[in-house]
Order: sequence, then C-alpha cells, then structure tokens
Amino acid sequence: MSVAQARGIVKGLKWHHLGFCFFWAVTFVALMAPADEFAFASTGFSVGKQLSTIVAVVAAATLSVRRGSKAFSPESAYIAGIALSAGSLLYYLAFFLADFSVASVAIASVLVGASQGAFFVMWQSFYASEGTSRTTVYIPLSALCSVVLCIAIGFLPTEWLVVCGVIVLPALGAWTLRKSLAEVVPYEAEPLTRERRRMLLRDMARPVFCVCAIGFVWKMIGYVVPQGNLGSFEGIMLGMSCATLVVAAIELFTERGFDMLRVYQVLFPLITGVFLLPTFFGIEWLGAVSVFTMFGFEVVNLLLLITCAAYASRKAIDSSLVYALCVAPTLASLLLGDSVGQVAAAHTVLDFTLVVDVLFVCVYVLTAALFLASLGRNRSDVRRSITAAPQSGSGERDSGESIAENVARMKSEEFPVQGASVVEGGQCAQKEPSSKEASRDVQQCEEKPSAALRRSNGAAPMTPTDESPTSLEERLSSLDLADPLSARECEVADLMRHGNTVAVIARRLYISENTVRGHTKSIYRKLGIHSKQELIDLLN
Repeated sequence: MSVAQARGIVKGLKWHHLGFCFFWAVTFVALMAPADEFAFASTGFSVGKQLSTIVAVVAAATLSVRRGSKAFSPESAYIAGIALSAGSLLYYLAFFLADFSVASVAIASVLVGASQGAFFVMWQSFYASEGTSRTTVYIPLSALCSVVLCIAIGFLPTEWLVVCGVIVLPALGAWTLRKSLAEVVPYEAEPLTRERRRMLLRDMARPVFCVCAIGFVWKMIGYVVPQGNLGSFEGIMLGMSCATLVVAAIELFTERGFDMLRVYQVLFPLITGVFLLPTFFGIEWLGAVSVFTMFGFEVVNLLLLITCAAYASRKAIDSSLVYALCVAPTLASLLLGDSVGQVAAAHTVLDFTLVVDVLFVCVYVLTAALFLASLGRNRSDVRRSITAAPQSGSGERDSGESIAENVARMKSEEFPVQGASVVEGGQCAQKEPSSKEASRDVQQCEEKPSAALRRSNGAAPMTPTDESPTSLEERLSSLDLADPLSARECEVADLMRHGNTVAVIARRLYISENTVRGHTKSIYRKLGIHSKQELIDLLN
C-alpha cells in the first residue's frame, strides 16, 4: 500500500471504525491485577477467561457457518457489551471492593471471556467485509488508540478506573461495534468443500504456528524472568506502540506487504539477541527480555489478525471460521505458556543461572518453530499466507497464489463478458462469441496481445475508454430511469461494466468494499437487474 492510498483511506475513516480500542483497553488495563493476597484467585480468573474466550470464538464460528450473514446483527454488540460490563463489575467487587468470593470470580471470568470472544469475532467480520486495504489501516490504528487509552487509564485512581471499566469503556465498545456492524454488506461466502478446507489449513498453518511459538515463549518467561524497570507498565506500552508502528510500516513501505514466515525470520535473531543481553551485560537487562518478546508477539499477532480478515474476504470464506482456526490455537498457546510458567516458578528456586538456561530453552523452541514453519514443497506454498499490498499499477493484491492460479483468476475477472477472449501462452484464444461486444473484445485482443497478457498476469484492471460504442451517460439517458443513479453510483456502474471487481473499485474510489456492495445493490434496484452480467449487457 502506498502512502497516497493510505491517506485516501484515512480521509474516509469514521472514528467508530476504531472502536476495537475501547474493548482492548478494558481487558488489557482496566481489569488490572489485584493485590498479592488474591494472586491465586487472579490466576484462576485469567485461566477461566482464556478458556471461555476460546469456547466463545469456536461457538461463534459454528453459529456463523450455520446461519451465514445473519449470525451477527448489530444489536448483538449490545449483548456482548452488557456481558463485559457485568463481568467487569463482578471482577471489581471480588478483588477491589471487599466482596470476594470464588463464585463471583468464576462468573466474572466466564462473562469477560465470553464477551471477549464475541467482540473478537464480530469485529473480525466487520474487518473482512471492509476489504484488505482498509483492514491494514484499521487494525494498527485501533491498536495504537488502545495504547493511548491504556496509558491514560493507568493514571486514574481506583474509583474512576471502576467507572471506566464497568460503564464507559464497555458502552463505547458496544456502541462503536454496533455502528460498524450496521455498515456491513456481507459478501457471499462460497461452500467450504474438502479442497477448500485443505487449502485453508495449508495456507494458514505456518503463520499460526509462528504466532503460537512466540506467544508461548512470551507467556512462559513472564513468570520465570523478573520484570525489572523495563517490564513495567510504561515498558509494556512502549513495546505495544512500537509493534503497531512496525506493522504500519510493513504495509506502507514494502511493495509486497508481509509474509508471516519472513517477518518471523527477521524477529527470530532480534529476540534471540535480546535473550543474550543478560548474559553479556548483567541481570538488570532481564526486564528487556519479556518486553521485547511481547513486542515480537504483538507484531505477528496484529499481522495474523490482518491476514485472517484479508484471507477470508479474498477467498470468500466465512470470516468467523478463518478467525477461529487461527486465533483459537494462539489463545491455547498463551494459556499453555501461562501454565508452564506458573509451574516452573512455583517448583523451582530461580537464580540467574537457571534463568539463562530457561532463555536458551526458549531459543531452542523458537528455532524449532522456525525450522518446522520453513518446511514445504516449494516457495509458492510459503507465499500462500501473504496478504500483500497492491503493487504499483496493479489493481489486485497478490494473494500468494501460484502463477497458474493467479493467471486463471485474473482471466475470469478481467474478461467477465460472455464470449470474451482469454489469453493462453501469450496468444488470444477466442471463445465462441455470443454478441457483437464479445466479437469486438476478441478483435481488440488479437490486435493487442501484449496488453491482454499484462492484464491476465495482474496488471491494472480495465478502465473506461473512448472505444466504447456508447458512453454510460448516453445509455442511462436512453433508459429513462424513474430513480436516476447518483454521481457515485455512476462511477461504480462504469467501473463494474468494464469488469472491475469489488476490491478493485474500492481501491480506485478510496471507499470500503461495504460501500461498493451497498452502491451495487442500489444500482441493481434502480436498473431493475439482479447480477453483474445483466449490468454489463445493459450498459455496454
């Protein structure tokens, strides 16, 4: 994504699209750790919350697959907000307001975990419907806003913290989610056949494995390594801020976007280098180990969230299903890291030598993860997990498909008219035309085979030209519509009749894919048609 494209997207950004930051602030800072006397109960709350989140994510994905686009209505956001508010209230009653009971802690963990899973899945459905370009802007900006909120909340007295955690933040989180879900125009998910299931598992296995490895190590060493000054609240906020900036830089300043394995290959030597700092420079550097590992996890975790949304939209797969398959293992790895770290801290007398040994074990775990993630038949398999930024002059993202798959897809998108030509081996292959327009397209392809070949290999999509026998304005005026198309609908219709996809139109006009689908429905209604092919036949 170029800086100009990002600027165009930000101009159309609405503040409630970043509402995920309110929910993040509640679970990350507002529900802060209680006093040491409640350490065991706090651990039970954390474990119960993580288990409930995993169950909620899987349940939401199952519901979404069964009910399709009707799974999450905008009002569902209020239910999640009420559950989060109730769970937060019980949490504060148990740990801060002298009304502790095991039952209140257990109920609080279930309510907070279930609402957390619901927020995760519903926000993901919004991101997937908005399109890849906007997702790569929304998620990092939401994370950065959550850092600002967390820093502000961290300085509040306990009384105001309770008000924010129980009322203000859950209400804002639910309201912004409801506003965002109301804008969703669902894309049509294709049936998940056996081949598509295999494709999904094959494509997402490596990035998920990389995230799980770093997440496990981060959680484990959090219990084994003393935090120190660098492990303080300010240090953690600094690490999260740096992670969001790194993710934004990857999308803005790299031509092909990110490949999770490549990002992991860069993070691996950095993390292992930080692990060596205490050995060379003393025990005071132990705090940097946990913070930098957290930074590495936040980077790959944010990239995984973007990957899930972009992959679901691009492959026409239910976003909740993709999210559950990717995030549930990640949450499980965090829970496992917590458990291993607690056992190690409880049954071992920790000294500097043992801590160094633990760090080298972590290096071994990360090395094994890197080796296993690198296994594959060929380079094209590795690149299947990419959600790359659009290249200069390109109208489509490179989804990591093989050359043959990419060419076949681009053929179907660039020549949507019946009887249009396709390109095979640099030559024009003509289907039997069913109209004069198809014959004209074939003739143009024969005259300019190199241009057609460039289109078939991912060059810029077709745009309106003066070669059209009838302009869009002339065709629309001849139809004598009772409800004329708006200026924006005319732009969308003109791009649609030249074969551009929803994603391409969104990037060309700097609007979201939801907006494009909304304009498309309005265009179909006003023209009395029901498909893109009917629009092409009517306006060409």
